[in-house]
Amino acid sequence: MNFRLLLEYPELASSENSLAHLLVQIETPPVSDANQRQPLVVGLAIDKSKSMYGEKIDSTREAAASLVNWLTRHDHLAIIAYDSQVEVVQPLIPLTDKFSVIKKLETIHVGTSTNLSGGWLQALRSVEDAEIQNGYRRVILLTDGMANTGVVSTSELVKIAADHYARGISTTTIGFGRDFSENLLREIARAGGGNFYFIEGPEQAHEVFFKEFGDIAALFGQGLEVRLRTAPGVQIKELLNDVPHSIEESGELVLRPGDLRSDDLRNIVLVLEVNGQVASGSGGPFVSAELSFYNMLEGSRMEKYDADIMVEYKNRASGNFNKSVRLEALLAASGRAMIEASRIASEKDLSAARDILVRMIRRLEQNVDIEPVGINRTIRRLQDMERNLEENLNLARKHLMAGGAEMQGRSYSQDIHFAGQVHDRILEMPLSGQLDLYRCPDLKSEIKRNIDTGYRYLVFDLTDLTYIDSSGIGTLIQISNWMRKRGGVMILVNTQGSVEKIFQMSKLDEFFVFKDTVVDARSFLEDLIQAGKNGD
Repeated sequence: MNFRLLLEYPELASSENSLAHLLVQIETPPVSDANQRQPLVVGLAIDKSKSMYGEKIDSTREAAASLVNWLTRHDHLAIIAYDSQVEVVQPLIPLTDKFSVIKKLETIHVGTSTNLSGGWLQALRSVEDAEIQNGYRRVILLTDGMANTGVVSTSELVKIAADHYARGISTTTIGFGRDFSENLLREIARAGGGNFYFIEGPEQAHEVFFKEFGDIAALFGQGLEVRLRTAPGVQIKELLNDVPHSIEESGELVLRPGDLRSDDLRNIVLVLEVNGQVASGSGGPFVSAELSFYNMLEGSRMEKYDADIMVEYKNRASGNFNKSVRLEALLAASGRAMIEASRIASEKDLSAARDILVRMIRRLEQNVDIEPVGINRTIRRLQDMERNLEENLNLARKHLMAGGAEMQGRSYSQDIHFAGQVHDRILEMPLSGQLDLYRCPDLKSEIKRNIDTGYRYLVFDLTDLTYIDSSGIGTLIQISNWMRKRGGVMILVNTQGSVEKIFQMSKLDEFFVFKDTVVDARSFLEDLIQAGKNGD
């Protein structure tokens, strides 16, 4: 068992504040004896809606058949297929007669729409009702489309995942192709204690099924907690991975990343802000951590591991960095960008969602030499999502040009619109503290109200803003797009410290308009307004 902390930069400046990524890495040993593992109780919920026609459903049936052959007579399997209706292809049985189960897989044929909740709930029920001692219970939910029948609310579906996880049944989700809701499937897997997979093509279904069930078969630990403590002058500003967490009264950050499997490597990336003058004189570890979990191969015995990291401080940092940490930070940031783009797209602001993806693609392209295979694979995923948004945006524009006002309420409706006539007054607004996921909705609501009264020129004074996370960046991109649609512009004033570094790190320093002071911004806008009146 290896538990380690890795810092992006081995040296930090003692004379200034800096940002650095911290990688928390957990590596488990390979399973030593296959007979030690728990029996598997698996519910497989397969989307058979009409979009699965052809090689998609063929590859899914083949992968499921291979899975049946891989499982043992100690394991139990139920197979559910769903379109607008739910079909129990195979009730939960021990896999003593694999031939008959595989023959039943051949009866799955495509149908109509996507009743995701119906198929999933039937699989959950099949697994929950089984009276199997010490069984590891998991449902695999596979879909290539949007849920459009049955329960479709994200909050309700996430609650189903969380409720069943609390009862000992986890859910893993597999998104197939380009048209599924990535944000929804990620949230279900996160709340359900499982994994989320993205499959670009049907040939990958086989690989993903085996990876997932192989991981389950080698369950190593449950109840995982990582407790992080930082030295004076070091603050944890952001968690880049989608990991459940909490902050204790003591100030410790507690991460709960789910189950551990044998022969597994778990990477979690955090953003740290370091006050070099304070931290360099504090002594002791830069960050220390404690990992605890129940070892399922040792009778659920509680195990604990410690790790810490020291840092060398110099008058000026060298700029050298750990490639492994940088790579994991880029991959985690890409995941956050996709989640943020999905969230903003759900608000019908497709152009802002697309901008977030384009900026992330550009950032990855500038770092592709770190690990070309992994980064290029991530770029392709972002590009697929960006193309999908672009197609929806173009479709919305066509309907708008054709007078298709009736289309506004649909999922591919045009971008957000505002009421009222514009005017040339300038809205000045200071931002202080942290601009994060929790503050963004209120900020957007306030800006929308002002835009509806006619504002199209906006100055954000960032003098007292101490940090901005990925949701905050997404919100500023969204607001900037709103202003451009109104024929105006947004200006950011006096970016400094960690906020300025984040804009540079995210390759957004060329996206926004920056000015040193509010007076400079006001003067710039007044000249712009006057030039517009003169027709220049």
